[in-house]
Amino acid sequence: AYKAADLSGEVVVPSFTFMATVHPLAWCGLAPVFADVDPDTWNLDPASAEAAITPRTSAIVATHVFGNPADVERLEAVAHRAGVKLLFDAAHGFGALYRGKPVGSHGVAEIFSSSPTKLLVTGEGGIVATNDAEIARRVEVGREYGNPGNYDTEFPGLNARMQEFSAILGLHSLQMLEDNAQRRNQLVQIYRQELQDVGGIYFQKVDPRDRCSYKDFSIRVVEAEFGLSRDMLVKALRAEGVDTRNYYDPPVHLHTAYRHVGERYRGQLPVTERLARECVSLPIFSHMPPETVHRICEAIRRIQRHSAAIRKALS
Repeated sequence: AYKAADLSGEVVVPSFTFMATVHPLAWCGLAPVFADVDPDTWNLDPASAEAAITPRTSAIVATHVFGNPADVERLEAVAHRAGVKLLFDAAHGFGALYRGKPVGSHGVAEIFSSSPTKLLVTGEGGIVATNDAEIARRVEVGREYGNPGNYDTEFPGLNARMQEFSAILGLHSLQMLEDNAQRRNQLVQIYRQELQDVGGIYFQKVDPRDRCSYKDFSIRVVEAEFGLSRDMLVKALRAEGVDTRNYYDPPVHLHTAYRHVGERYRGQLPVTERLARECVSLPIFSHMPPETVHRICEAIRRIQRHSAAIRKALS
């Protein structure tokens, strides 16, 4: 999609994201310019994105983190003022609603993932949604090695054709999408109700006009209030038989692959680095029994009650 959008120079992108948002920029010879995220929604902060724009900027790429729709209107305004393109990494977007409508129709393109952990599954693969006819054409050509059909390649493309079996799997998965999204929101409601009074635990803010897909359900753990650091909680939960994921730690600007540019951002993205230290994704899947959520929440409350002893044991 980045290739099809004909980008150049620099692209503003969040660092609190999965690496797949940024890697294709490097493959296309583009320079990622990292911006900070909003402390409440955890999505790209429009003000930080605007401050990162330079004369070399050709685009902004925003994400719907964990399926929480980005601040589309403000980002569109920033892109319009700067005269740059706006794209969305909608890898977590299936099942999410922005102002009551499915995400996928904003910017020049939105790029979805259909890998096994998503709400719509094709095994592996993705989907590009765009209203731009030329971008659509270039995506179609690009998935066939850049060959428009006459074997005279327009640009170096890939073998990115979806297999028929994957397409069939996706069509069947599509029929379950709404049910899966509703189930996940019901599970998250239980998580929130049971953990809302636990000191030091904070939730991602979702605009009441929108719906998060909850591809992942993540919480912030503030050590000074909870009694344990995020990493200590993770170890304690593991001892209780609860597996978790630290999304996204480290943030992309501190990955080894981006060390050549990342060090100049260290300390310059305070919200990103704080979220990377404090966020943990708790178990969630569409057909997860509510009883499992209750058990996990009880484990977290029990861990906090014994936080002093656990801290001593882990120190």
